[in-house]
Order: sequence, then structure tokens, then C-alpha cells
Amino acid sequence: MKKITLLVLILTSITGWSQGLLGYKFHTLQDLGPNIEIAISTGCAESIAPGQNRDVNLWQNSKLEVGKVYKSEIIAGAGFRYYKVLHATDSYQDRGTEIDEPAPFELIPDLCNSLSWKYTRPILLGSTVQEAQSNFCSNLTANTTRERVNIKTERPLNMGDVYYMDFGKGANYYLITASDIESGDSEYQLDPTSGNAVYSAVTFSCQKPDLQAVSVAPYDYNTLYRGTKKTATYTIRNIGSNIQSGTTTVTFYLSRSRNFIAGGEDIQIGTETITPVNANGSYTGTKVLTIPNTVNSRKYYLNLKLSNSEDFNSYNDIVSSAGKVTVVGTTDPNTPTNPTNPTNPTNPTGKPDLIIDPNNTIVFSDCFDCPAALSDLQGKRHRINNQSGMLRIATLAAKNIGNGISTRTDVRFYLSNNTTLDAADLKSNGTTISVNAINPGETSFIPGATIFSSDFSNSGATFNGNWNILMVIDDSKTNAESNENNNVTVIPVTFYNPFAKTAPEATTEKTAQPYSINVYNFEGQKVLTKEVKSIEEENRSLDSLKSGIYIIKSKNETRKVLK
Repeated sequence: MKKITLLVLILTSITGWSQGLLGYKFHTLQDLGPNIEIAISTGCAESIAPGQNRDVNLWQNSKLEVGKVYKSEIIAGAGFRYYKVLHATDSYQDRGTEIDEPAPFELIPDLCNSLSWKYTRPILLGSTVQEAQSNFCSNLTANTTRERVNIKTERPLNMGDVYYMDFGKGANYYLITASDIESGDSEYQLDPTSGNAVYSAVTFSCQKPDLQAVSVAPYDYNTLYRGTKKTATYTIRNIGSNIQSGTTTVTFYLSRSRNFIAGGEDIQIGTETITPVNANGSYTGTKVLTIPNTVNSRKYYLNLKLSNSEDFNSYNDIVSSAGKVTVVGTTDPNTPTNPTNPTNPTNPTGKPDLIIDPNNTIVFSDCFDCPAALSDLQGKRHRINNQSGMLRIATLAAKNIGNGISTRTDVRFYLSNNTTLDAADLKSNGTTISVNAINPGETSFIPGATIFSSDFSNSGATFNGNWNILMVIDDSKTNAESNENNNVTVIPVTFYNPFAKTAPEATTEKTAQPYSINVYNFEGQKVLTKEVKSIEEENRSLDSLKSGIYIIKSKNETRKVLK
């Protein structure tokens, strides 16, 4: 046993040591094309088929990261191309090409949002600010010509936004009626990165409701099967004035086109009515969608369209998922063959086993860069203002992985300094979530709850720092489960005091040192970088931006600001 242990340790040491050594590293690279525009069409829009995969043994210190995209001239003189790494090992394999002196590989951090030519359809509002604002607020345009322009930018321009720009027809005000991540067949080109470009976003205040579709996304991009359900999360906001009485309808489609719904092959898969959103307000919701049995097997964007009779700007009412989802015609192999109705169950032989599925449980908080799905946090922690803050569980996915139907039960919440439920944990005096009976193998998607920081304190105490909120399904043990040890699911949180001040410097006369801040809009796009000296200057930096919700990221904290 000692000899075997020693051998394993030696082999492990050699393996770890060899990973940083110069030598052949085998890779399979997918060819995305010779320039960034083709690479985006291939790897993001998927409108162009990728080139042949290349098997290569690269002479270098470390392997490339699987799933990442790189730019490289693999063989000197052959020209630069973009490659996606499909497979990589730390050792040589006896196949493919040996490349002894490969060129450096430049990592492309975010291919789909890389600086490139992007197709845009602007329409003229006017040559003066007065004419443009009058037309925009009256839902009119100066003409009916939708220009065809490729604009060099990292992200497509938002439909419904106004820009002052000159792409070859003089400096004018234009309304963006369509945009895409790909370049297109354009008549004009505009490069805002050049020093003499005329290009800037413009905000007009019309004192009318203006709903904007911000985002829509499936919880994951796994293959969809006909007849099955898929949960999506979406966000809308009102960048205009208050809605008086109009009803807002949200409709979901499977579409072959991005940011465009025209009927034909656009397949409606769900709709719901939501509460009106007031001025500068936003709404994030979830919807369980059913994939029709008649849908064709192919890739689709998930599109969302808003409708409200008081909304005057219809160009920003449509948004698409970042990527495509694949629909296939076969039945999901994980679907139970003989499901029963959970609202009127007939118990088969066996016991239930209830869990909370983190892949489909959606949580939102003050953490602007935390992913929606609980399973995707990857070490991040949700943030809760300990004065009046909250954490919102938009959808809770309760799953029965046992072989018997469950009975009705509840999900309760506890605050803990670890991940184990015990007597020292603080039980919430707030919301509980009711869970109806669930068939074996099925998941129940339940509208969630809002958890307030005060729910765990009967004495008025506030919490600071890192804690865990424990979601406990079947806390009262109303079900005799086959496994009673998997009922707890953890939400890692950090409580913070928004009014906390850092300790003063020992020398009070010390001049405040400037520091940099980054400002992001609600979609996570960086809109401003600025050097400031105080919180007050941080807030004033938003004066040049249009109304909305922004995230200011400074040296000490990240916070949301409503302008």
C-alpha cells in the first residue's frame, strides 16, 4: 500500500509539473473565419457554417482553454484566423499537424460583443434638434427611408434609441429601427472609433410612456424537446412617463430572426399580462413556456414582444435571446412514461424525494453581475441591503426525484452562518412557499417570494457580512421521503449597510485622491468611465446620461443608482 501511494504521488507531481513545461500540447480547433465579422456570424449568429476542424500539436508551455475563442496566425504567412478550442490536452497525440513555432494566441474575451461592423437601419428624424424631437415624440419621421449602415461598435445599437450621426449624408438625428450583431449589405459605413466621427446618443423627453424590452433568456441553452416546458426570465422597463391604465402584454416566440417578429416562421409559445411599470421602473419576471408538438426541428432565437396601448415608441418593444436554442422532434429521454396529474395524484409504489432544483430556480438581488439561475453563481454572493433590502426568488423549481408522488408541502427559509440546517439557525418570520403534489420525475415551477432582511430578526437586529439563506423543502416532514438529507438548498448572501462610511484618515487635512469608476446600464453595458474624488462626484457623473437604472462600480463598492 505504501508503494502504491508513493507511486500515485509521484505521478500526480509529474503531471502537475508537466502542465507548465514547454512541449507539444494537442488541440482540436474549430475555424471560425479570417476576420471578426465572419467569426461573429459563425460563432454567435450561426448564420455561416464553421470551417473544418484542425488537429494540431502546438509547441508551447500551456494548453489553450477549451470553449474560448482565440485569434492567431498558426503558421507564419498563412494569415490570421479566429479559432474556437474544442479539445485540448497537456500531451502530444499522434495525429494532426506538428507546429513547432506557433504564433501567439490572442484571447477574444467576448466574441459576440467584440468591436466589429454591425448592421443598423436608421431612419431620419430631422436635421435640427427641434425637428427631431417633435417627430420622435409624435411618432413621426422625416421620411420613410430606412438607411442601410454598418456601424463599428461592440454591441448592436438599441432599437428605438436616437443618435446624432453622420454616416455620409450629413449630420442628422436618426431613430434606430433595427440592428444586428452581424454586418450586413450596407450602403454606408460609420466608424465611431475614428477621431473625426460625428456620433452620439441623444435622449428626448416626451412625457409619454415608453416601454422597452431589455432582455429575455431561457434558463439554459440545453436542447429543447417538442411538448416539453422551458422556463424563461425577462426584464422590461419604462423609460418614459407613468402608464395610466393601459394593459401590458408580454408575448414569447420562437423565431429564426433576431429582434424581429413578422409572422410566418415566428411561432408563439406563450403570453402573459403584467402590472404596468411606472416611470423609470423595471420589471423582471419568469414564464414557463411550452414547446409546441408541431414546431420544426432547428435552431431558434427566443423573442419577446411588448404591447401596450399607451406606449408611443414601438421600435424598442422587441428583444431576442443572446443565443439560439435547438429544438428537436424526439421526446425528452428524462420524461416519465406514465405521468399522472399532480393535483389529483394516484400514489404508485415507492416514496417521493423532494429537492429544490438550482438549475431552474431564479434569484435576483442587488448583485448586478450575479446570474439568474442559482446554479450559475460560481462563487458569487447575492447582496442584500441590511436596512430595507430584499432578495427576490422569481421562480422556485421543486423537483421530485423519487419514485412516488409527493403530498402538498412547504418551503421555508432560514438564515445560517454555514450550509447545514441546525437549531442555531434563524427561521424566517416572513413568506413560505406552498408546493403542491409532484409526480415522480417531474418539476413544479412555482412563483417565488420576496425575502426581506428583517424577516430573520424579531429584535430589530441587523445583519452584516456573509451569511447563507437556506431554502428547506418539506421542512415539516409531511412526506416520508426516500432521502431526507437533500432538502436544503443554499443561497449565499452578503448583507451590507448602504449608509456605512469608511473610517476617516488619521490626517484629516489629507486631500482626497482621485479614483476611477465604471458606470454600467441595466443590461450590464459599460456606458462611462470617469475619474472622481467623492461619492457626490460619482452621482454627478450620471448627469450626462439619460434616465434609467445604472450601476456604479468604484474602488470600494458596487451600487445601483436611479436617475
